[in-house]
Amino acid sequence: MLNAPALAPAPSHVAVIMDGNRRWARERGLPIAEGYRRGVDALRATVRAAARSGVGRVTVYGFSTENWRREAGEVGLLMGLYAACAQAERPQLLRQGVRVEIVGDLDAFPFPARAALRDLTEATRHNTRVTLALALNYSGRSEIVRAVRALATEVRSGRLAPEAIDEAALRTKMYAPHAPDPDLLIRTGAEYRISNFLLYQLAYTELLTLPVMWPDFTEVHFDDALVSYAERQRRYGC
Repeated sequence: MLNAPALAPAPSHVAVIMDGNRRWARERGLPIAEGYRRGVDALRATVRAAARSGVGRVTVYGFSTENWRREAGEVGLLMGLYAACAQAERPQLLRQGVRVEIVGDLDAFPFPARAALRDLTEATRHNTRVTLALALNYSGRSEIVRAVRALATEVRSGRLAPEAIDEAALRTKMYAPHAPDPDLLIRTGAEYRISNFLLYQLAYTELLTLPVMWPDFTEVHFDDALVSYAERQRRYGC
């Protein structure tokens, strides 16, 4: 008798595209700010569920480089939200043992948001229960270009031979070279795109798209996503 295919073990790294905040608010006749506020509640629930489930890392797409094209008022709203949440959520994150990392280029953020987020990463850097990586001012293509430029600089200076460039060398120049590739990507909002998110790291990631809008995402949805992942047989190839 043939052996049954091995089920996937629990994911160590879950990536999330938190889609649907604005649509959720518009469908209910509410200000967009309320959609984002409820989205913070959903992120809080996701971190709790990850910590409870033994997921070691959660990377969420918080602000893409393309988001700068949105109306100035909405961008300002998001910057204020990041600054306020970075301060307000710190005590709870410390109690939960959550380590916060930033994936992306914070230099373009206004000072209040930039300072509050960097203070949060410093305050939580010794926590070990679960890592919450916030992809802010992030683009998968830009991350790859940034890494290639860094390698090219080393080659030009004579510190690196061109033939020494391989996948491992490229990874060292990524924003989070220490992080494992995501095992599972969850996208809410019933969309079927990866939207320039972790393009290099998602090569063999299992994908799950959900119809629920991000503000309605709960711990139950996260748990169900882990069940779906566990039932899959992972294949590293075609």
